[in-house]
This record gives sequence, structure tokens and C-alpha cells, in this order.
Amino acid sequence: MNRTITFLMSISILLCSCAKTTVIDPYFFGNGMEEIHIKASIKTSFPESKTFRIIDAYIDANLLYLQIEYRSTCSGKDNFKFTGTQLYYDDSGNAHREARLIIDIEDNENCDLTKDTKIIDLRALTSLEERDAETILHIGGWRTAMTYVFIPHRDKN
Repeated sequence: MNRTITFLMSISILLCSCAKTTVIDPYFFGNGMEEIHIKASIKTSFPESKTFRIIDAYIDANLLYLQIEYRSTCSGKDNFKFTGTQLYYDDSGNAHREARLIIDIEDNENCDLTKDTKIIDLRALTSLEERDAETILHIGGWRTAMTYVFIPHRDKN
């Protein structure tokens, strides 16, 4: 009986000691970033936009994924921009930035109600271009603030 218990404890200790948490850098395999639909930019104000609804939003690495619903043009050639304003700091020294998705309203023709996911490169909206620099984004149309943490990335040339 003692041998069985000793054997089982030895096996469990061995298995637990072999378990190791591994964090994989999203760019480790050299695949680079996913296809980016929009590169964020910084402006002093927000231009007018078509009406849309944000269904879901999340940040992964330097990318913001926005699932939106909007009325697309009949030609299907809508022009999207993602704009942030200047940084401001709260009493604790945390960097904040207002940001919005803009859909150009040049073509007033509206056809189908469309659901789409836009992938936005957020690197231009960081507070500092150094690893782990945090910026709290307040995205117009989304109910909660999102913390964006800058991850250095090497562009393919």
C-alpha cells in the first residue's frame, strides 16, 4: 500500500514539475500581423460619419478587432478610417485617448445592412513606442474603455 501511494505521489510530482507555462509572442513564427484593413491616425477632431453599430470589440497584440453593422453602399466601396485625438492624462498619470471609427458619407446611397469585422492597426495611438506602454482607449460607440498595451513589431519590407 505504501509503495502504491509513494509511486502515485512521485508520478504526480514529476508531472507537475514538467508543466511549464509558455507565452508565445504573436510574431514569433515570422508570420507578421494579420491583414490590416485600417491604420489608425491621430487628428484634432472627428469628421462626420455614417451611422453604424459596434457589435463586439477586442484588442489582440497591436490590433483592434471591431465587429460592426452598417448600411453599405450599393457599390460596396465604403471608405473607413480610425482616428484618435490627442493624449490626455488622469490624476494617476494614466494615458487616455478618445478614438472613433469613421465611415465616409460621400456616397449617400445606402443598400444592404452589412455585418463586417474590421482589423485596425493601433500602433499610431500608443502613448510611447516601447514595450508595455499602456494607453486607455475610449472608443466612440463602445460601452467600456479598453486598455491598449504596445507590443514592438518589425514590419516586413
